[in-house]
Amino acid sequence: MEDSQSFGKTMKEKILKRKRVNKALEIFRDLSHKLYCEYKSSEVKNLKAKTKALLEAAMFMKEKHQWENSGKRLGHVDGIEVGDHFQYRNELVVIGLHQQFCSGIDYLGKGEFSFATSIVVSDKYANVMKSGGCLVYEGQGSNPNVKTTAAPPRDQKLEGGNLALRNSMNGRRPVRVILKVFGKFNGREEWKNTVSDYSYVYDGLYLVDRMTQERGQFGKLVFKFVLNKISDQSAGVSSRDVVKNQPASVSSRDVVKETETFLKRRRTKGCGLDKDVIRINDISEGKEKFPIRVVTPISCVEKPKPFGYLVKMSYPKMNHSTLLGGGCNCENACVDSLDCVCIAKNNGGTLAYGGNKRLVSPIKPSFIYECGPSCACSSTCMNRVSQCGIQFQLEIFKTNSKGWGVRTRSFIPSGSFVCELIGELVHQNNGKSGSNLHVDDYIFNIGGGFIDATRHGNIGRFINHSCCPNLCMKDVMYDHNDKSLPHKMLFALKDIAPGREVSYDYNCCKGSIKGWSNICCCGSSECKGYIYN
Repeated sequence: MEDSQSFGKTMKEKILKRKRVNKALEIFRDLSHKLYCEYKSSEVKNLKAKTKALLEAAMFMKEKHQWENSGKRLGHVDGIEVGDHFQYRNELVVIGLHQQFCSGIDYLGKGEFSFATSIVVSDKYANVMKSGGCLVYEGQGSNPNVKTTAAPPRDQKLEGGNLALRNSMNGRRPVRVILKVFGKFNGREEWKNTVSDYSYVYDGLYLVDRMTQERGQFGKLVFKFVLNKISDQSAGVSSRDVVKNQPASVSSRDVVKETETFLKRRRTKGCGLDKDVIRINDISEGKEKFPIRVVTPISCVEKPKPFGYLVKMSYPKMNHSTLLGGGCNCENACVDSLDCVCIAKNNGGTLAYGGNKRLVSPIKPSFIYECGPSCACSSTCMNRVSQCGIQFQLEIFKTNSKGWGVRTRSFIPSGSFVCELIGELVHQNNGKSGSNLHVDDYIFNIGGGFIDATRHGNIGRFINHSCCPNLCMKDVMYDHNDKSLPHKMLFALKDIAPGREVSYDYNCCKGSIKGWSNICCCGSSECKGYIYN
């Protein structure tokens, strides 16, 4: 009973901390955006206005004691999960994931008693991410690619962050790794003219395996650190399980002893688990912004049957005039939504999305008009959301009773676009009937026809039904005028934590058939026992 109460208390603390981290990010993004709008009119370049706004927003929050996890620590940071995405380096500081605005290595303690807490893997240094969770990380210092470095290249010194990484290697201390990834963050549309094509992803804990010194790209000696990712982080390893923040006076002997105890406990606890292994690195073959891997338990070698991966709907029977419907003539990214003919088509004539590119109301309306290829507005338009592709890290996994399923590796905020149901469009008069459907067919009824994702489709074909779903479906129009054949877009009904399976109610799409079974195996407390009614 005591263990159950303790577990419940711990879970409540984690949920509360997660909310506080998200709140800090929300405050930072709102404040920096307001400052940016004030500064950009007086700055010569928008980039300067953006940089100034981001820094001042962070420092203002620090002054108001609004930073989360302000004390440096080793291991995971409370409220932050592996796979979480961030738009700016400043956000890492505000939530305590990496407490350096510019430096790639963050550490606690001094000299021989320092230990690296986190590193940012950027393109400024010759860093290499290899397969199997192996990272070759170049030490810091004397790099002309870094704007803050005014002096010419010289040999790197074993001091500061480099020394801390060496100490972490000797003490077997875990280091948080944040990856700089290319691809625009799904953030504020108003920033799109100045937002760089990259964001940051927390990739979890690594151990420094070895250190070498060699000639770098500028002919000077540099340190090379080889780090290997700690396995079994899907369930999360709390900072309590690692070692809490140590004072500068702590002895390295104690640190080594505590770390070895922690690692031994992790190996013992995990020895009886059937761990997931990656069967396919990217089932989309590079077509999606993020790789979509397929994972199964080590005891299962099954893979999904081959199919052609699509990122756009296939309209083989639709005529040219229908595909090229009239659009708006807005030239200001449709900021003045009252003048946009596309937005005017929506229920009530209002924009369906907020400034954060999320649904204003995940419940209503069900029909949404977005600007499309025939509109005069640019790709930065605030009324283009679902057509921009998948913005979160998703993976296909083997469920216990439902076959294949999809779960998220990222935190998905409520109202966010997740993915589209994509396949080959088949008109009603040419569609498959119940008599000639096969158990392996993936057919979705969309009113005026079917989406057949059997031979060609996307990750949406693997998303399972639930009587208590965390996704909702919206009918979206943007590239043609046939209302009987809308795009079927899935949005988050609520915040979805990393590691959670995503699901939607098949009954929202009458006659939808995935796996051709009427028996519901969702396992939710609200399960009706069957799918179609």
